Amino acid sequence: MKKKKSQRKLTPAFFIFVVLGWGGYWFSPYLLDSTKPVLKVEGLVDQGTYNGKINVDIIATDPTHRSTGLRLVTAKLDQEVPIKLKKRKRFSKFYTNRPPKPFIIDTKNLDEGFHSIIVIATDKSRNRNQNQIQYTFFVDNQQLKIHTLPDPIRVTQGHTSAVFIKTSELVTKVKANMFGKDYECYPVKLNTIQGHLNRLLIGVNVQENTGIHPIKILVTDQMDRSVEKTFFAKVSKTKFTHGGYIKLSPEKQKVMMDKSKTREDNAKRWKAYEQAQKTESQLWQGLFIRPTSGALTSAFGKYREYNTGVKRHHLGTDIANQVGTAIYAGNSGIITLVDNLHVYGQTVIINHGQGVSTSYNHLSKIKVKVGNQVKKGEEIGLMGATGQVTGPHLHWGMVVNGTAVDAEQWTDQNFSYDEETIGK
Repeated sequence: MKKKKSQRKLTPAFFIFVVLGWGGYWFSPYLLDSTKPVLKVEGLVDQGTYNGKINVDIIATDPTHRSTGLRLVTAKLDQEVPIKLKKRKRFSKFYTNRPPKPFIIDTKNLDEGFHSIIVIATDKSRNRNQNQIQYTFFVDNQQLKIHTLPDPIRVTQGHTSAVFIKTSELVTKVKANMFGKDYECYPVKLNTIQGHLNRLLIGVNVQENTGIHPIKILVTDQMDRSVEKTFFAKVSKTKFTHGGYIKLSPEKQKVMMDKSKTREDNAKRWKAYEQAQKTESQLWQGLFIRPTSGALTSAFGKYREYNTGVKRHHLGTDIANQVGTAIYAGNSGIITLVDNLHVYGQTVIINHGQGVSTSYNHLSKIKVKVGNQVKKGEEIGLMGATGQVTGPHLHWGMVVNGTAVDAEQWTDQNFSYDEETIGK
C-alpha cells in the first residue's frame, strides 16, 4: 500500500510574513499619509454680521485610511485657548469621519465689532496633517436707534423741507412715507458728531391739509433687519397771494381748454421728472441761482383766475424780460427733456438728482439736448413767448419728489446740509 503524503506544517517564517503584511497594511498609511483632512464649516459666513447665538456646524473628515483618521478637531475664538470639539456618538464607530457637535458662539458675551474663529482638524498620521479654516465676523447686538433732525418737524405748504434721519449705526437703506407717497432718503457725507445721517427731501403741495401728519421711517441695517418708526410733522399754512385776472386770446383759450393736449404735455413732463427720482447722486451744488434777469411778475403759488373760468395756483415763478434774454441753468444737472409743448411752449427740464428737477418754459430758442450735462450758470436757451402766454417771460418751475415747490426758496436755503439743524 502507498503511504499518504504528510501534511505540511506552518512554519514560524509564515507567521512572521503574515504579521509583517498585516502590520504593513495598517501602519504604512500612518508613516506615509500626507493628505490633509477635509474640513467644512456651516452656519457662519466670512465677513457676515451676527447677533444672538450662532450655531456653527463643523464637519471634519479624513478618508485616507482607517488606521489614521482624525485625531483632533479644535476651534479657537479670537485669542482664547482652543477648544477640543467632541465627536458625535452616531459616528463613533468610524475612525475616518468625526463630525463634532455644533459649536455655539453666544455673541452676547462678545464686544461689538469684528471677531475671528479658527477651526483646525488634525489626523493621526505620523505627519500630523492639518487643515484649517478661519472666518472673520461682525457682532452687532445693539438696538438700532432712529431720530430726526430737526425735532419736531415743521413743513410749509408749497415749500421744501429737509429732514435728516439720524441712526445710531451705519445703515444700508432708509425709506420714508408721507402724504401717501414713498420717498428715498440718501446718505449725507458730513463730518459730524451727530451720528450717521440720511436726508429726506419733502416737497409739500400748495393745497396740502394743514395740521399733524405722520412720517413713517423704514431703516434697513447691515444685517438686513428692518426697523420702522413713526414721527410726526406739522404742516403750516402759506398765505399765497390771491388776485390777478389773466385774459387769454381766443386762440390761447382754446389751447388751455384742450385737455387731451394738456394730458400729453404733463405725461412728457412727469416722465422727465421721474428721472430725478431714479438718480441717487446729488448733482447740484450749494445754492441755486435765479436763471435769468428781469422783473418777477408772478410769484409761486399765486392764486389766479383765467378768462376761461379756470382758477388755480401758479406752480412756478414768472420772470419777464425781452425775447432773446439769456436763460441759465439754476444749478448743475442732466437735461431730461427738450420739447415744444402745447401749453408750456419750448421747454427744458434739468435733473439735479435725488428727486429734484427744474423746468424752463416758453423759450424762444433752446441750446441744449437731452442727455447733456450742464453746470450751474450755463446758458441753456433764450427767453420767448411760446405756448400759453400773454407776453415774453420765463416760467421757472421746480419739482421735488413729484411735488411742485417754490424754486426761489432754493436760492436762499442750502439743502445740501443745514448747520443750524445738524450742527457744525
